[in-house]
Amino acid sequence: MNTAIIMLGANINQEENILLAKEKLNGFFEIIDESTVIVTKPIGKKYHTDFHNQALKLISDDTYKETERLFKHIENEMGRSALTNQQGEVPIDIDLIFWNGVLKRSDYDRFPFVKQCVDEIKDNIELRS
Repeated sequence: MNTAIIMLGANINQEENILLAKEKLNGFFEIIDESTVIVTKPIGKKYHTDFHNQALKLISDDTYKETERLFKHIENEMGRSALTNQQGEVPIDIDLIFWNGVLKRSDYDRFPFVKQCVDEIKDNIELRS
């Protein structure tokens, strides 16, 4: 059994897409905690609308690679593509931040909103870089 902390982000149909992503994730994983949703201004010129962001803590029986593949599958299923990325539209973004307490993405240190969301739910997990 593996513990993951992930970030969800969306700037298209933000509230609906965050909820839909959680429903889809719940079909594959046990979601054991979630942060509050934080609204952030877009970073970068190609994005034009605010993002809704939320951290989830989940349990996975799959490997790290299998879990990552499932995230990409859900992103694609929800309409994420190279074209939507070019247009600055993010129906859903699912990033694996910590896997069994080990930092997997520098977003935790780069973006204050990621750290804020993750820190809200990281209790009882020793996080390591």
